[in-house]
Amino acid sequence: MIALLKMEDLDQVEEIEKSSFVNPWNRQYLAKEISDNEIGEIYADVEDGVVIAYGDIWYMFENCDLTRIAVREEYRHKGYGQKMMKHLISMAKGRGCEFMHLEVNVNNADAIGLYERNGFETMRTRRNYYENGDDAFDMLRILVEPEARKILAIESSCDETACAVIDEDLNVYSSVVTSQIDVHARFGGVIPEVASRMHVEQISTIVRSAVDQAHIGINDISAIAYTIGPGLIGSLHVGAIAAKSLAFFYDKPLIGVHHLKGHIFINEMIRPLQYPLMALVVSGGHTELVYIENDQSFKIIGTTLDDAIGEAYDKVARVMNEAYPGGPVIDRLARQGRPHYQLPTPKVEGLDFSFSGLKNAVLQLVKKEESAGNPIDKNDLAYAFQEVALHSLIKKTKMALEQYPCKMLVLAGGVAANSRLRELMNENFTDIDLLLPPLKYCTDNALMIGCAAVHYLKNKKFVELDAASEPSMSIEY
Repeated sequence: MIALLKMEDLDQVEEIEKSSFVNPWNRQYLAKEISDNEIGEIYADVEDGVVIAYGDIWYMFENCDLTRIAVREEYRHKGYGQKMMKHLISMAKGRGCEFMHLEVNVNNADAIGLYERNGFETMRTRRNYYENGDDAFDMLRILVEPEARKILAIESSCDETACAVIDEDLNVYSSVVTSQIDVHARFGGVIPEVASRMHVEQISTIVRSAVDQAHIGINDISAIAYTIGPGLIGSLHVGAIAAKSLAFFYDKPLIGVHHLKGHIFINEMIRPLQYPLMALVVSGGHTELVYIENDQSFKIIGTTLDDAIGEAYDKVARVMNEAYPGGPVIDRLARQGRPHYQLPTPKVEGLDFSFSGLKNAVLQLVKKEESAGNPIDKNDLAYAFQEVALHSLIKKTKMALEQYPCKMLVLAGGVAANSRLRELMNENFTDIDLLLPPLKYCTDNALMIGCAAVHYLKNKKFVELDAASEPSMSIEY
């Protein structure tokens, strides 16, 4: 989290300062920046007590100077510099500054690249600016910009009806979600006809709530986004009709978003994605390894040959006479389990997955134990199933990264909320920038559709009013 630097973090900042600059600021100067600089502020990005990055800005009427920005060495090239830069620009705008100025060593290519990506332009070269004789670029960014375009996003691919308003800088104005899970739990799974009927009943209220909470009017919206696929066809149609009606009536461009791209791009709410990246997408309907070269290039390099992992969780929970949805139930039971039952490891060539055989093995084990008069220990059975299923994900992901080297690994989808999977990801992928979404971003919501729609908007990828919903749409489209 980025906040004003505290004196208690001075030791860490001094350490980063010494490793980042030829002529580092001394401790006394840093302390003064924290406590006595009436025209400046120094911010730090702190995670679990570790200072990862910091930045210092001075305010002078309509102008401000970016005097320092640095990232702890082991966290460089992972998006933290960009995250800090975005925060400092936001603070400067909030102060009413019209310009941001900085000097940078002409030999510091990484820093120059960061500044240029954030809209800074070189105004002049200052000769012999540094004590070692190096030149410096004077760089400037204009902060007075047109207001960021806003997107109204709708998600209705399965059993959540959701609407959100977000702008292209990922500022969130509202996010409203209503779930049908209590209704479908009575049937042990989602009933498509019931889901679509409930979407019809709720969609108008949800959209109105999102607009009202955003404190804007529809005329303030630049584009309408919705989930075009994949998903349940009836559910998709409800969201599509709502989005198309708004787009037609208010004459707004229409964006059809791929549902899984939403699950991936919502991770940008945490920090910028680094390309190329690998996404492990795990949900009730999908299990895929996706190689993403840039925000427009998606390649499926591994997928399930039968059941998705979330579907397998639901079916195993049903075998155990447990409630729907099965994912949270098995995750909870497995944490109390111990090694006891033996289940076969799925054997699939290449990077693909299979969970049907594992599901059937659970069913056969239960029948065998019941025939022998042995009571089933649900905790141990959940543990056995989950360990085999999740280690299969880890194994294939490692293989994928060996074949497709990446800068970042992203976990996405509803099963990303599984506590054991998150543990295994942290344990097994320590040598790559790993991004795990917060639990609130794992399940379906419209905010994720908005995050993906930002990329569609910037690349002017719109759809026509007669665009068909596609229940089996590939992420490669």
